[in-house]
Amino acid sequence: MLPGNVDAFYSASIHGQVKGYVSEWRRDIGAKVKQGDVLAVVDTPELDQSIAVAQSELEKAKANLTLANVTAARWNSLRNTAAVSQQAADEKDADARARAAEVDAAQSNVDRLKAEKGFANIVAPFDGVVTARNVDVGSLVRADGVDTRPLFTVADVHQMRIYVPVPETYAAALKDGTQATLEVPEYPDRTFDASVVTTSRAIDPKTRTLLVELIADNKEGLLHPGAFTRVHFRIPPDPNTFTIPASAMLYRDAEPRVATVGPDNRIVMKDVRIVRDLGTAVEIAGTVSQDARIIANPPDSIGDGEEVRVMEAAGEKTQGPSAQQGAKRAGDHATSADRMAQTGRDHGE
Repeated sequence: MLPGNVDAFYSASIHGQVKGYVSEWRRDIGAKVKQGDVLAVVDTPELDQSIAVAQSELEKAKANLTLANVTAARWNSLRNTAAVSQQAADEKDADARARAAEVDAAQSNVDRLKAEKGFANIVAPFDGVVTARNVDVGSLVRADGVDTRPLFTVADVHQMRIYVPVPETYAAALKDGTQATLEVPEYPDRTFDASVVTTSRAIDPKTRTLLVELIADNKEGLLHPGAFTRVHFRIPPDPNTFTIPASAMLYRDAEPRVATVGPDNRIVMKDVRIVRDLGTAVEIAGTVSQDARIIANPPDSIGDGEEVRVMEAAGEKTQGPSAQQGAKRAGDHATSADRMAQTGRDHGE
């Protein structure tokens, strides 16, 4: 069970691309929008004037082109009578081509300004929900967008992305498609299904964690961007490991060990490896077999070769417990014969 953050499937911060003032806004926070819906309208007086000037320049360029074409045609006809030189006729042809290029440039400038005018309507980039509105009527909109808050934020919440920093210990166990369940504070009695879609494929050197991304369906709209969640990964158990109480662990020379009772009722210390720390229990692997008798609460002074006898809790029958059974029997004790008598007196057995 690990903490995670819920994010929208897509989230877009929408900035202004033309300078002007907001004349109206049409969608508030929480509004569901479709792609292309107008969120706000920006009044652009300066841009409107620029478009008018550009259109005038276009008309002027067209008039100059018309005159240049007529002049070039006349000089070419006079060239047949040798009234003008070839050089003069060629100059008129070149001037006509230059005027045509000026018309193309003026037309491109008009098209560019009209395209900018289209951004006076702030529209939703995709289907989603408006999660932020930072403008009001009369607000100044800047075209550069530098160091300015977005006008709107739109989030696609049909599915949610969940990001979880997973400790390095569990990194190898998490594969694409691993199933998980989510718990959120808003709905304490409900869980949501999710699955791993990818990981960062790198361990963060500062936190020693692997960033894992999951996807969860959100058809009911109950999951919200920015929410905190607890993620329970369904990691398949390793058949070569088993779980014992944390109190059964001994640490000698910083190495984890467990104390087992051999067939001759003598202590045998076993080296183990902690696969997962589950808090009050640990998952271990190593030289311990599944049918080993493990001491649940060994004293620190216990050592190899000590002869012990297993005391039976009230109402239980004597049997050879497996490792898991021994872990569950908190009333079981294994100790040396001298200490056993004192233990029996302490427990009234």
